[in-house]
Amino acid sequence: MESLLTLSEFAAAAADAVQASGAVPENRQAKPIPAERMIRYYTARGLLPRPGNRGRALTYGRKHLVSLVAIKRLQGQGLSLDEIGRRLAGLSPAELEALAAIPPGAIPADLGDPEPLPEPSRAAGRFWETVPEVVAEPPAPDGPAAAAEPSGPAVTSLQAVRLSDTVTLLIDGPLPELDALRRAAAPLLDLLDNRRKDAQ
Repeated sequence: MESLLTLSEFAAAAADAVQASGAVPENRQAKPIPAERMIRYYTARGLLPRPGNRGRALTYGRKHLVSLVAIKRLQGQGLSLDEIGRRLAGLSPAELEALAAIPPGAIPADLGDPEPLPEPSRAAGRFWETVPEVVAEPPAPDGPAAAAEPSGPAVTSLQAVRLSDTVTLLIDGPLPELDALRRAAAPLLDLLDNRRKDAQ
């Protein structure tokens, strides 16, 4: 039976494979050893295939490992992540394996590939770029019922979710699943990060 890796196992296996294949980038802009956060970021950018899942755990396989080593090899050649994305998009599985050039013993022999998770719904689109309609409040009723309503702002308990070093989301009500929330916020975080870089 084929085995799959959890995120932490994948990060460790990827670090070993990067070192075994000599794909450690020498430039200072690219981190040499893949970490869990980097893996999530590469997945959100579409550089890595979407993971599968086993229960609530994300699962990774051979294609993920080969892709990550190929990314590190291309970073070592000085390519940007955008250039790497374009380059990887046109490669067949055999070409990807050849680019990664991972020694045979550096990949577990029984490592398979999980069924990828479905793409997140994009029904909301780029919701942060749309100005919502302003709905006029109904006029206040006259009479004794109006006097019974409290005046002033309502006190609400909010929960904060840290999405990045510079973005915190406040939620009024129960928290949604955090992984789903982070996946949904990835395009917004990318946009904000790009604008921050452009402003520098």
